[in-house]
Amino acid sequence: TVKGKDAADKYVLSDVNGNAELTKVKKGTYILKAELMGYMTHTQEITVEKNLVLGDVKMSEDVEVLDAAKVTDVGNPIVVKKDTIEYTASSFKTSDNDMLEALLKKLPGVEVEADGTITANGETIKKITIDGKTFFLDDPQLATKNLPAKMIEKVKVVERKSEQARFTGIDDGQEETIIDLSIYKGMMNGWFGNVMAGGGHDAPDQGYYTGDKTFWNDGWRYQGAGILGNFKEKSQISLILNANNTNNRGFNDMAGSMMQGMRGGGGGMGRGMGGWGRGNGITTSWMGGLNGAFTLLDDQMDLAGNYLYNGSINDVMEESSKITYLEDGSRLLNDETGTGRTMTQGHRFGMRLEHKFSENTSILFEPQFNFGYGNFNEFSKFTTDTERDGVATRTNEGYTSRNGLNDNWSTSGFLLLRQRLGKPGRTISANIRYSFSDNNMYGFNQSLTTVYDLQTGAGSDDPVNQRYDQNSKSTSLSGRLVYTEPLGAGFFIETNYQYSWNKNTSYKNTFNSATDALLDGMLQYDDAGEMLDPIYSNLINNTSQNHRAGASLAYQKDKVRA
Repeated sequence: TVKGKDAADKYVLSDVNGNAELTKVKKGTYILKAELMGYMTHTQEITVEKNLVLGDVKMSEDVEVLDAAKVTDVGNPIVVKKDTIEYTASSFKTSDNDMLEALLKKLPGVEVEADGTITANGETIKKITIDGKTFFLDDPQLATKNLPAKMIEKVKVVERKSEQARFTGIDDGQEETIIDLSIYKGMMNGWFGNVMAGGGHDAPDQGYYTGDKTFWNDGWRYQGAGILGNFKEKSQISLILNANNTNNRGFNDMAGSMMQGMRGGGGGMGRGMGGWGRGNGITTSWMGGLNGAFTLLDDQMDLAGNYLYNGSINDVMEESSKITYLEDGSRLLNDETGTGRTMTQGHRFGMRLEHKFSENTSILFEPQFNFGYGNFNEFSKFTTDTERDGVATRTNEGYTSRNGLNDNWSTSGFLLLRQRLGKPGRTISANIRYSFSDNNMYGFNQSLTTVYDLQTGAGSDDPVNQRYDQNSKSTSLSGRLVYTEPLGAGFFIETNYQYSWNKNTSYKNTFNSATDALLDGMLQYDDAGEMLDPIYSNLINNTSQNHRAGASLAYQKDKVRA
């Protein structure tokens, strides 16, 4: 395995003689890691500028592992089958309480990032299936953080061709990497369940307030998860529940992502310690989901559907102190404290329908719907002093307050119609994709900065007292028609036509308060007589259409494609 500073893992398995070759490695410096059961892991730094031959890599025996080794009937821990790498789960040690994520972290070539993103041999995993059946569509975290590792018999990393290529038999160069899980046969005969729970307390023994001191965090941590399932050869039903306040969110937060998008991605005002972005603070999350997958109509139809409800609360408390040294020998002393709370909730529906009307005609339809809402409240105070000759004088002080409400919805999907036309390789297919979204936010942006004259000590106020209303709508439609014709001797011709239409509309109306009255030192917004602020307001419309037609001649035989 090699891993670069900014690159994902890339790995290869050796042959029976111990020879291994890594290809398509970009120039740079990497950490090379060689692993073999019964031997100590070998690690070294390498620099790749051109073809690099390392020669023999010598590894030391791991005496403790060798002494504890025993022969079992699990077979090879890793088996390579064409485009599939199969791992035997029992060959990689996990505890009874571990979830699938812990197992994946132990598999060579598989990486799980802190945010839950999974990569296998450098390719991002966007889908996990169970015995070939869809599990919650395109949200791998629902599997990795909620399926117990002890129920998994095998993990298969599969590089598969696109839906269209699998139907036509002509490789179109589009591939995806998925993970397919095999469940122990004993769990495929009826109902089974698993419950996990745990708790603890932060150290030191200290709680704190957040936000406007309405919310109290007492330092206690908890985590609980459960799954109830009924898996059979032609049907799978599973109910999953998860709740914790340990930053271990077990789902893809679509509602939160859309709200963050309206706030400009990072969506925060933290200064000294890196902002209120994702990953900061303590996140409490909860979710419940139902998934079903069925084979129907004498194996002619595969139908899968799921529903997920989820919510999260993120609490942030920051303190920062900064010293700036000036050329005249004086110093600026800046102190800031801030708190913030972000809350989101969402509902998600998804379905996948694949039906064979005959051996020559089939349809695939996969729609998704998302509904979400949320709010945020952030507050920070700051002071700046100028220190000269050991005497500190107040330069400025003030506060910033931001809060808002958000609601959003989105839907997307695709429809694929496929038809064989008698002769092997002669096909016609139509692919239609769509995406719609509507995102709304309403909120306030207020700050009051008092700047002091270093000579007289007199202060002058600089207020910002704004209300904003913003909306973003997006519509996308596209269709692609493909015809393939075999010419013989491994040659094919493909003709295609594609049309796409996109429209994006967004606006932000920002208003200034009619007055800047204070109550207990805090700005009060007065909407009677408010004025539109054109500098902080905007309206954007973007519409585009695209037509594309093409034809290509391809050669495909065995493993050769050109």
